[in-house]
Amino acid sequence: MNYMSGMMLGMAFGQGVRRMFCGGAQKSGVPTFKLARAIPGRRRYYAKTLMGNEALAATLEKSLAKLDCIDEVKANPVSGSLLLVYHGDEATIDAIAARLESRVFSVPKRSANADAPTPFEEAADGLAAFGKHIHGTFSAINRHMKLATGGWFDLPSLLSLVFTVRGLQKILLTKQLPTGPQLLWWAFSILRGWRFA
Repeated sequence: MNYMSGMMLGMAFGQGVRRMFCGGAQKSGVPTFKLARAIPGRRRYYAKTLMGNEALAATLEKSLAKLDCIDEVKANPVSGSLLLVYHGDEATIDAIAARLESRVFSVPKRSANADAPTPFEEAADGLAAFGKHIHGTFSAINRHMKLATGGWFDLPSLLSLVFTVRGLQKILLTKQLPTGPQLLWWAFSILRGWRFA
């Protein structure tokens, strides 16, 4: 694992932890409860709270199948989809969907005191601001370096040059094989895609 994939893995883990503490039911890309497709006799809905919740999927399949107008129910906890195959009028199915949205898939409202950010949210916001500050600092250094060298060097190319020289020194002079090739790999990785705006 190189340093960038480690950073990306850490960021993904951090986002998962933040979702867990700041609204665990929030899954990106999936609506709270939404009708995706409808043809007469068949409807597919998507719901955030259904994702990863096998117990809810089983309960929905069991309880909705008992209704007279429902022929088939398929709840998928992986994709968050709920398929209803039915007969009868559309108004009945609209009423069932409205009840599901309000009773099963609604996101609980935060209380008046909950408008204040939690300590975890404050810490995450502080880390985000710190990360933006660091990125801005490196971007300014990068722009200054480009101007000072007439466009010959920027920060990634200079870091790559330093890692290349140091890696070759470790390989050729001190015979440190694990660290020398690693420094060369870092140099190559920086030249391959690490850029500052």
